[in-house]
Amino acid sequence: MLRRKLNILYFVLPALVAAFFAYVASRVYDSPQLHGILSADVLFLMVLLLLPRFNLFYKLAFLAPAAVWAVVAHSVCSYATLVFYALMILVASVVPRRCRFLLPVYTLFAILFVVADAENFFYSSVLLTLPDAWGLAKFFWWGALLFIVVPPLVVSLELLFARKVLWGARRVELSHRAGFAIVVSVLLLNAGLNFLKPQQPILDFTVYKWFHQFCMPGVSRHNTILNDDIRSAYPVWEKERSVVDDFSKPTVMILVESYGVKKSLDQTRALLSPFAYSHARFLGLYPRNASHTQGSEWEDFGALRGKIREEPLPFKFKEHHLQTWYVHGYDSEFYARGENYSKFGFDKMLFKEQFEALGLPSCRNGFVGICDSAMIVYIDSLLSEPTPKFVYWTTLDAHPLYEWSGMFEKSYFCKIFSLSDVDCTYFTLQENTLRMIARLAEKHPEYRFIVRGDHRPMVSIEQSDFVQSFYFRWVPLVILN
Repeated sequence: MLRRKLNILYFVLPALVAAFFAYVASRVYDSPQLHGILSADVLFLMVLLLLPRFNLFYKLAFLAPAAVWAVVAHSVCSYATLVFYALMILVASVVPRRCRFLLPVYTLFAILFVVADAENFFYSSVLLTLPDAWGLAKFFWWGALLFIVVPPLVVSLELLFARKVLWGARRVELSHRAGFAIVVSVLLLNAGLNFLKPQQPILDFTVYKWFHQFCMPGVSRHNTILNDDIRSAYPVWEKERSVVDDFSKPTVMILVESYGVKKSLDQTRALLSPFAYSHARFLGLYPRNASHTQGSEWEDFGALRGKIREEPLPFKFKEHHLQTWYVHGYDSEFYARGENYSKFGFDKMLFKEQFEALGLPSCRNGFVGICDSAMIVYIDSLLSEPTPKFVYWTTLDAHPLYEWSGMFEKSYFCKIFSLSDVDCTYFTLQENTLRMIARLAEKHPEYRFIVRGDHRPMVSIEQSDFVQSFYFRWVPLVILN
């Protein structure tokens, strides 16, 4: 009896392990993709490999739930999922029930599920495919951990638990009737629990979500629908409408790091308060397509996902004889900006290396780079020159992690809202940079200033609900002068 209970435990554990890392990532980063705790695909794979070999006719009954779903959903991705499950059944039917055959089949499918899960997470969270995400993560210390260590670790743990029932000394074998009962029972249990608590699914259908990326152009999201209070308090910019209506006017476009829209109306008012007396032409909310910094830069350039399909924004300013500048206080190698951004039409690009050579001071906040205050002084000098310009600046001070920030004088909003240390640091850093931007715009009325956020803050180590306190893909937009 004890051995049978242990076998049941080993039967469930691979599906738990398969979903655990992505589930934790989805919770920490508040991904818009709701992630189940148990991998339905790994569980289904386990059932198929525990069935007797051959008897394909009996195994086709396992397609019934997927077939019903495909007919009900009536979408390309649901039918593609049905075909994939049919392929799994075919492979599971013919593979011999010995270790040297079961091991590579299980490993192959397990790796596929883990990679697809990672792809789902990055695409739904920051609109990145895995190659895009690798290009981003190789600059971080956790890049190697994420892409080299974690997938093999997950699959290794799955193999460790699965071997007990798949190819152990006393291999467990299920009848087709018992296997079908397990699959249907788990699906019904998942449906029932989803009905009771829809915000936390039990099963995660990785394959279906992976196909969904390619079949449906839209990305599943949550926390994107604005509450009535904030929608009535601020105008919303129409996504199809360009923020620039005159390319002959000198312009400063500023992408403010992690400048998001709080779900608390009062706190959003506080984040916009530096512009309260600036006589803004527009002060409201902007719906982002991208949700990471470089994606927002590309979006601002008119080159979504970095693909130039029409004339980028800087070129349009150049046609009206404006100099085009890109300035950023971090390394030029980060996101490969230094070698790639000239294609968008920038005449001059300056990064941390050049600013350090000019003697500009650095600050240690989330990243160590040129202080926003020093960047403001430099941009002020550019705008004071007689040559009209288009200047694009991506700020840096408010980059997470806020736990690492060297902050001295706190914002008075920290006391008003009784903010946590993380929230207080965030408010202070944003307020400092935004007030300097407002003063710079007041000093140079001949320049139009377009100030936008890139995305909400993406992570906090100490405060798990910090990210969730912002709307997903909504940022402030302020147009001055």
